[in-house]
Amino acid sequence: MSDKNSEPLPEVDEVDFQMACRRFTIRAMITNDRQLPVVDEFLLRMLAIIDDVPVSRLRTWFGFTVGEIQTVLIDLERRAFVEVDGENVRLAPSGRELFRAIPEGGVPRIVEVSPLIDQVWFDLVSRNMVQRSRNRSVDYLVRLQEVPSARELPEAFARDAFEANFRDYARRVRRLPDADSVNIYSISEVEGGTYGYQTLKSKLTFDARRNVVRPAFPELGDEAVRFQKLTIAAAAAWQSLDGPEGAAAVITDYERFTGDRRLEALLKSGSTTDAWRDAIANVTAGDGFRPTLGATYLERNMEALVNSLASVRTSDRKAAQILWLRPSGSKWARTLRLGSSLQEMREGLRASGYSDTATTLIMPRATPRPVRRSHRRLFDRGVLLPQGHLPPNLEVVLIEGICALIHVHVPIGGSAVSIGSLVTDTKRLERIASRLSSARSATWETVWQNGRDQNPASGPNRLLA
Repeated sequence: MSDKNSEPLPEVDEVDFQMACRRFTIRAMITNDRQLPVVDEFLLRMLAIIDDVPVSRLRTWFGFTVGEIQTVLIDLERRAFVEVDGENVRLAPSGRELFRAIPEGGVPRIVEVSPLIDQVWFDLVSRNMVQRSRNRSVDYLVRLQEVPSARELPEAFARDAFEANFRDYARRVRRLPDADSVNIYSISEVEGGTYGYQTLKSKLTFDARRNVVRPAFPELGDEAVRFQKLTIAAAAAWQSLDGPEGAAAVITDYERFTGDRRLEALLKSGSTTDAWRDAIANVTAGDGFRPTLGATYLERNMEALVNSLASVRTSDRKAAQILWLRPSGSKWARTLRLGSSLQEMREGLRASGYSDTATTLIMPRATPRPVRRSHRRLFDRGVLLPQGHLPPNLEVVLIEGICALIHVHVPIGGSAVSIGSLVTDTKRLERIASRLSSARSATWETVWQNGRDQNPASGPNRLLA
């Protein structure tokens, strides 16, 4: 990593932002410019050169049967490109226009006009069109503040923006397969609609040379410059949240749970570039563990965990237990990816013969009160650890008796990078389970149980009024 030409680190986290938006219904006409089928093109080129041709001669030239040449000519005649007069065929005026509208040696193309009715969302930060998200608004995503007076976004603005940026709409928002051949012909009506939230997804990348974690926005693609106000607001909102509290004692628990000694130098060195290089380069799996990097719920880490379930089979249809110890701070799991991870684990356990899955979110006492219930819809139960029971920068995803992801959150500025191991060793799993069991302790506080809050929080998010 000290080498500027070295490959960049993989992503280390995902964050989903909720941005206030307004919906506009747009009615327009669009044109689709597409190339003629090869047979049609060559037949029309021949007619453009020799004009009036007997049908039998065309059939012989192309090697068609009587039925095949009739099929081709009927289609071209229906589109008014050719005229069939008895046994002869010639190019119609609209067919000749195909060749007049192209440069010499160019390919004739068809322009089709069709109606378009769509509901287009504009964000109230950068005032750009954004892709519609079908995800429900939830508490744990990072909500962006809208620009003052942005709700007054007029219909005239939406009309002009849609027309000026139609190519971006076709390619990035609507994701048309032939976006480059579609053009706006006219806009007949723009009607302002409701306000709501849409989701902007980001990937957190770790720059080890500068020792900084930054959000990137791959969905914006080449248009990121136009969304600069939005991305700056998103980065600022992310930085305003707190990372987990650091604890030097975390290395003791981590090594006892995993047998992995790679992280000691990293934590003692103050997270230097060389220490990160060594921690990531030494990725050889040890006895009962496999090194992992990035948030536990990242797709690659969940894939490794779920794959470890493939060797497990049970026939008594018992219920499985997932215990998830989160780190402290307010930055953890601000993404829909957390829910996807839980679902992937449930499906993997079901395939291994488990009848049901019970989920518990375990939180260190240092977890801020405003975020303790943020993920309550995803877990059956939420509990608070006794003070000092486990380090606040330790994260554990334990499927009892099967496997566990053990991660340490290493401080990077105001954020952190998660690094750890996938553990399958039976004795270590028992050791982890004993530290995460609240059955014999009256000092563990239940925050919610089966979706019922012990201390009711605010109601669910609503759309903007």
